[in-house]
Amino acid sequence: MSAAIALDDLKKSYGSTQALSGVSLSVAEGTVHALLGENGAGKSTLVKILSGLVRPDSGRISLFGQEVKFDGPDSASALGIETAFQEVPLIPDLTVTDNLLMPRQPRKWGVLLDRRAARAQIAALQSELHIDDIDPAALARELSLSQRQKVEIARAISRKPRLLILDEPTAALSKADVDWLGARIAELKRRGTTVILVTHRMAEVHEFCTAMSILRNGGHVGTFTVGELPDDKVFGLIMGRSVDASFPPRPANTAMTDTAPLIEARDLSVGHQLQGVTLSVRPGEIVGVAALQGMGQLELFNALFGAERPTAGEIVVGGSQAHFRSPADAIAAGIALVPEDRKIQGLALHRSGVENAVTPVLTRFARSGLLDRTREAREVDAVFSAVNLHPRALYQTPAEFSGGNQQKIVLAKWLLTQCHTLLVFDPTRGVDVGTKHEIYALLRRFADAGGGVLFHSTELPELIGTCDRTLVLYRGRIAADVSHANSDEAGIGALMLGAERAA
Repeated sequence: MSAAIALDDLKKSYGSTQALSGVSLSVAEGTVHALLGENGAGKSTLVKILSGLVRPDSGRISLFGQEVKFDGPDSASALGIETAFQEVPLIPDLTVTDNLLMPRQPRKWGVLLDRRAARAQIAALQSELHIDDIDPAALARELSLSQRQKVEIARAISRKPRLLILDEPTAALSKADVDWLGARIAELKRRGTTVILVTHRMAEVHEFCTAMSILRNGGHVGTFTVGELPDDKVFGLIMGRSVDASFPPRPANTAMTDTAPLIEARDLSVGHQLQGVTLSVRPGEIVGVAALQGMGQLELFNALFGAERPTAGEIVVGGSQAHFRSPADAIAAGIALVPEDRKIQGLALHRSGVENAVTPVLTRFARSGLLDRTREAREVDAVFSAVNLHPRALYQTPAEFSGGNQQKIVLAKWLLTQCHTLLVFDPTRGVDVGTKHEIYALLRRFADAGGGVLFHSTELPELIGTCDRTLVLYRGRIAADVSHANSDEAGIGALMLGAERAA
């Protein structure tokens, strides 16, 4: 089978950092090929090179048997390469139609946008790619994270590439949209399109791919047929060491049941999305929230953090009713939120790690109108060390770090506030297996120290493995409160779909 793309001794450095150190690998034409590695292994750099966004320092790229050099994204596209990026680079104030067709919108006389032709093209795309659940007239900023990712993938597929690169596409997709993507990948494979799938999820490798290549520390560790190695060996090659697949041990007496809850919701409602929810989180407890997309979990977390006003019910913190006018009030009450989208909601990507970390507690370091930079750096260094961040994160920007390290900066920021309650919304999305287990361990240490965690995840195994009990939301209401001892994927999954719990 001929190679769709072949890389020979590809190298790329950023200052003293070697992002790629002589990568040589090939991807067979017409196959779905997984690209695996930790955050920071070189995957993003390789994707950017193949997309024409970054030029390698040295090495050769052959595309369908011909050596190529990219002058930019347009030249890569002209050669038949399209990429759907994890960052979802849609233009927020343009419609879905405009985002899908840019920069190839149909025009009259070469100047005026032909709206009738644009509507016809979008109707055809909706039918072909089965995206009729997304309003083409909606602005991109009005879409959910999953919908934005779906539009980005559809845009790349619509250009009929010979080689399609999917950069962690399922990290932001709902379960239903992951199934949608699987159907699109199967259709692309039938048409002979070559697909490179960047993912952290081995289940997707087994479901979609025929081969996989592993990167570590900027180098190519090896290429294997899917199923050739057991998953634990694959994880070992990704990490460079064996990985303990278990979750952090759970204390015998998890929550301090004789103490007052850290936070409670009593008959809490937010519009029509959340209806009469009552819950509590006690010291020492990690409480999971399982729900399909749009079942009220986002409204619940936003209300508990002061980002949305409840329409009924109350929030109680430390035994006293709380009235949050904004997130600032929630932060002052000891509550922190790790949000769904770290790049937009959790970080200022182009400010230093120190500046990001001190944002919620800036006044702590102020003396007579001046900031105590020495104390600021010392305290941030301590929390960065606690989440296993490299010291350079103090002064470099989050934009220069991998997704996993960005999430660690978000977590460190909230640890610096000395909060007692962590609300974490899908915190391992787009994070490699090693960093996932670091996050699980961090949440357990936080709870063991007397904090409380409310933890939503789209991955049931991590809720079952990490949480002391799991609340299942269905249509804005709590359908069940399932203890860890009674948790299993099939049972919780059925409850998420509306099944009644057995007596």
